[in-house]
Amino acid sequence: MKYFLFAMLSIFSLASLHSGTEFSQDNAAVILKHLAVEIGPRPMGSPSEQAALAYAVNKFREYGCDTSYVMPMTYTSRANTTSGIAVGIKHGATQRIIVIGGHIDSAGPEIPGADDDGSGSAVVIECARTLGQRPMQSTIVFCCFGGEEQGLEGSNYFVDHFSDIDSVALMLQVDMANGLGILEMDPDVGGGISAPAWLPRAAVEEFSRLGYEHLRYPTHFFSLNYAGQAGAGSDHESFLRKGVPAIDFSTDVAKPIHTPRDNFENFDPRGLKRSGDLVLKLAERFDSGVLSREVERYWLYLIGTTPIFIPIWALWTFVGIALTTTIAALIAAHRQRKLQQPAEHIRWSGLKVWLFSLTIIACGWFSSDVIGLLRGLRHPWFTAFDTYYLLAFLAMIIGGWITLRLARRLRLAPSSFEFAARSLIMLVVFLILLSLVTIKLTVEPAVALLLISLAIIVRQPVLKLVFLVLSPWWMIRLVFSEWDGLVFRSVANAIPTTSLAAFTLNGGAILFFSLYLLPFLYASVAVIRDAPELQSIVHAIRSPRILAVVGVLFIALTAYLLATPVYNELWYRDVRVNEEYNMNDRSRSVLIKSSEYLSGLRITHEGKDTAIVGRTMKVEIQPAGSFDTSWVTIGRNDSIEHPADSVTSHRVRLTLAMTRRPYTVAVSYSRDGKVVPGFETRYKYFSTKTGTTEIDWYSFPDTILRVPVEFTVPAGDSVKETIVVTFDDLAYPMKYDLDHAYFLPRTKYTSSYTYRK
Repeated sequence: MKYFLFAMLSIFSLASLHSGTEFSQDNAAVILKHLAVEIGPRPMGSPSEQAALAYAVNKFREYGCDTSYVMPMTYTSRANTTSGIAVGIKHGATQRIIVIGGHIDSAGPEIPGADDDGSGSAVVIECARTLGQRPMQSTIVFCCFGGEEQGLEGSNYFVDHFSDIDSVALMLQVDMANGLGILEMDPDVGGGISAPAWLPRAAVEEFSRLGYEHLRYPTHFFSLNYAGQAGAGSDHESFLRKGVPAIDFSTDVAKPIHTPRDNFENFDPRGLKRSGDLVLKLAERFDSGVLSREVERYWLYLIGTTPIFIPIWALWTFVGIALTTTIAALIAAHRQRKLQQPAEHIRWSGLKVWLFSLTIIACGWFSSDVIGLLRGLRHPWFTAFDTYYLLAFLAMIIGGWITLRLARRLRLAPSSFEFAARSLIMLVVFLILLSLVTIKLTVEPAVALLLISLAIIVRQPVLKLVFLVLSPWWMIRLVFSEWDGLVFRSVANAIPTTSLAAFTLNGGAILFFSLYLLPFLYASVAVIRDAPELQSIVHAIRSPRILAVVGVLFIALTAYLLATPVYNELWYRDVRVNEEYNMNDRSRSVLIKSSEYLSGLRITHEGKDTAIVGRTMKVEIQPAGSFDTSWVTIGRNDSIEHPADSVTSHRVRLTLAMTRRPYTVAVSYSRDGKVVPGFETRYKYFSTKTGTTEIDWYSFPDTILRVPVEFTVPAGDSVKETIVVTFDDLAYPMKYDLDHAYFLPRTKYTSSYTYRK
């Protein structure tokens, strides 16, 4: 009986392990479905974002918040808008405030934003239901921020305009809560500032107690991402800049966020419960107060459930140790040089090793192009990063085999010292350059320096080999970081379609990575020169059998990848359909383009069907008379005055009338590269580096915009006005179809006018 009771207790414990809190996954999923499906895409300032904000406010009120409202945001740092922040306040026994936030906007008019970040807003709203009925010591402020996708605009506005911001002791942000895969905690902001260590430490503890798995802190990416003043983060950054302890929790960024595939059908609701449980536990833990209200500076590394916080002074100490070890390695290598036979003079050894590096990198870089060439695709790796990494690794081994064969003809200097010196000096240069950006970026080159120095100093061949093999790993992780999927897909989609751009990208990448690899090749030559026992490894690798084995593996993996689908239910290729009407000369154009080849695209217009074949990334179409040119009407009233003989004042009443809501509107004024003096308007405007004054609206402003503008210029000067109105629809009707592709339609109306004396 006791064993039975013990078994039942164990089963009950396991079953309740993930129940955690009263947070309802089902209720949160209903909220998310309303945001992502019934309301749909919610770009900043759009009517749909306004509807989502109103929905959140109503839910806050329904769930027990004492105060609920939309904080309006009529302008951002660059644009005029109709956005805001949905705020719900549950008053506690004290004035101390805990903010629980997520952003409610999506990244564009075709993007439902179920994951990013309808899910975070759903968590916030469900947390309001859970906490709304409880007596709390702290006042809880629930926020659904607008405008996060445009640069944290909503949270920046909130921290600047919320009257009780000085009472905020803690901010908890949820930005994506999709599934039970990786959950990343982000306590950082640009400039090397982080939340106090007690906050991420508490997050790790509560996450572990809840029984969940896969919490990650992406050390390498965040070191690079937050090296400057801004990075790819979330709304918690706005609070950290105000000195408020804040942290963000985001699920795997390798999911198709910022694409139309970020929809409710592709969403795994289990992540709602996990993120909600974690946020609620942290809110409960710090309800009675936080340990300190200040930000800190440290380097964080998470090993399992153990966060390691390294203070900045310790990083400098580590750099000092690495440099000291480097000096010792140089001295040891120089002494060893004296014990070796007098070196014969062989020129260009350093350049020869660079040639080897270029060969190895080129083999790895172009390995995916073999698949692309055979399949007629530019980016065959789009959904299979790990497999293509393996393919590149095999190709680099082949490149290494080629260089070892070349080394028999392109002889290198026999002395190990000059190769050791080159390796260490290059890494020291890397370290110094990165230290000028931020001390956090010196960890990777310092680790490489330390390991290579130890490989040079120790005399045991096995240890030499171990240190040498380990030395490049962290430098590799700095480039191929935890967020490599998001980074590389973004780069692929942003690459221009011209041959020159492709040549520049490939050449630049090979040059960069060859220099990145070069110090490790120098170190390899130095260590092998210094340890004759390792020569047998070189001879073994250089044998034809190795090439045969690796070649067979490369061919087998290539065959596997040729049979593997490139796109799937999550990842589609993007196709942009851009139409343009110039209102001055009445010219019209249609351009269809993609970062991927358009072979297989079927287009129907004017009753004609066109099928695209071949490897082209853009298609131009000559539109006929059915192009609707009536979507935009422009009216101008220019009142000219001469307050003095040397100046002319213009008082312009500009009217833009549109038959439907535009996606964006931009009106700019320029004066031959000089700032337009005395510029005034009631709208938010900004000046570009070229002196152009620009007024922007984002997104979906009213169909009628009346824009009063005033400026005074020297007599005889002219001011050019440029108007660009963009719609998310097509003025020239077309139909198109392509397997595993999403289409982004845009119609742009342009007009220019010159104001003269």
